[in-house]
Amino acid sequence: MLKKIFCVIVACLMSFHIACAEESLASENIIAKVKFVEEDSADCSISDGKLISIQNTDPTQTLQVWVDRWFMNVQTADHTKQTLPPKAAPMPLGCSIVRAGGKQHWTIYSVKAMDSLKVLNELTH
Repeated sequence: MLKKIFCVIVACLMSFHIACAEESLASENIIAKVKFVEEDSADCSISDGKLISIQNTDPTQTLQVWVDRWFMNVQTADHTKQTLPPKAAPMPLGCSIVRAGGKQHWTIYSVKAMDSLKVLNELTH
């Protein structure tokens, strides 16, 4: 009896492990569709910085991206949502060096593909 229970538990855990691995691979693939872009900008050039933007590289799907901002290697309270449509110009986040001289950068917290109805709902509200 104990052996049967053990086998059932092991089988359940193996299924859970496989499901988690598949979800992890899917999220890595969708994160790869988002890229950071450095551009020259007059405002950012004043402090020898670059304009940092974020762009969706998927040609068909709108992506919802949560981005965290770091200032002088310390994560700030900024946690912003960007809705990135396909084939759109990069969305500006800010300068790599602020006018006071401190460096800042952004990291991706999460990426989620959005369905068409949800995108329309967000655009109209």
